[in-house]
Amino acid sequence: MFKLVSLIILLYSLPVASFAEYGNKPRTIPLQAFKDRFTTGELIGISTAYAEDAHIRAAILDLKTMDSVNLDSDVIKKDVSYLASKSILSEDRARDILK
Repeated sequence: MFKLVSLIILLYSLPVASFAEYGNKPRTIPLQAFKDRFTTGELIGISTAYAEDAHIRAAILDLKTMDSVNLDSDVIKKDVSYLASKSILSEDRARDILK
């Protein structure tokens, strides 16, 4: 009986709210770690398209102002999806980059 009571007290003393909040935290990584997710070929493709594509230029300018990247951000998701729509990334690579 004493062990059961001790276990119950221990379980109630755990910060349950922190477990619930964990799933709601944004997945944020340093900017360099985000850049490192792209292959050399993909970076070359982005650089090549940069001169002619205003959307890519705007995305790069936004990234330059960031210290970290929220992988769950709608803007980041749309920018990576845009790269896939321009065949700079495959759909699989776009998913991998956002993992």
